[in-house]
Amino acid sequence: MKWESFHHPDWSLPVVRRRMQEEWIDLLQDLAELLRTAGRSHLWQHTYPNLRAYHNSMSRLRKAGLVVKHTETAKLPRLELTDAGKARLPVYHDPEKLWNTSWSGIWYMLVFDVPEDERHYRDQLRAFLKQMRMGCLQKSVWITPRDIRPEYDDLGRAANLDAVSYLLESRTVLHREVSEMVDASWHWEWINKLQHRYLSVYNRNLELLETIDHDADALMILLKEDSEAYIQCMLPDPLLPNALLPVDYSGKEVYALHKTLRKRVAHHLHKYIV
Repeated sequence: MKWESFHHPDWSLPVVRRRMQEEWIDLLQDLAELLRTAGRSHLWQHTYPNLRAYHNSMSRLRKAGLVVKHTETAKLPRLELTDAGKARLPVYHDPEKLWNTSWSGIWYMLVFDVPEDERHYRDQLRAFLKQMRMGCLQKSVWITPRDIRPEYDDLGRAANLDAVSYLLESRTVLHREVSEMVDASWHWEWINKLQHRYLSVYNRNLELLETIDHDADALMILLKEDSEAYIQCMLPDPLLPNALLPVDYSGKEVYALHKTLRKRVAHHLHKYIV
């Protein structure tokens, strides 16, 4: 019996590169209680090919201030999130912080004109703006409801951005409703397709989880596949404040299902480690 797959033969789904730090932080947050038990062994063998690779990865995490190591009693380290680790957690693992942010009514618009012979600079700038979840209103006009003046100042000092751009504040765009600005700036059709597929696939997998017995290996596979699918759904999502979300927005349902599935997998894994 296999879990239903998120991937679709007719779609070119984004490739999610496995990021070791992010995967560990995500699992630590959702399965903290499980990791404090012998259940660690299941997680280790599915994530690392050997202990040396594990120790190398954990060393990098400790240097980044993401986890701490306690070796008083446990043979393998007990892991906990530090405050620095929580701060480094990608925002889509706690999207409610952004959804629940009040909107001041101000749009921040970054307008830039980068010469053609500086194409690399322009491409890197666009990649950074996407990372900041800004929307592309037009080719070189990017908007966000969040105050990005600190980031703009940093880019001006470090990358001379203010030489090729302007950051504007606007409360209104003549003849345009707020909903039009939102619809035009982010790829909602693609976001909706991804999120609706996630809901279809993982509601079905949740049913399978509760109606059919699965061994620990199968449960770990579900856990990891869900993590990959969830990231694919939420990476392109701007996670706008509630006041700006489209009427048919499904991101909150995706997040709720992701959390429910994680908790249920943790519950079922306990019977293999007690």
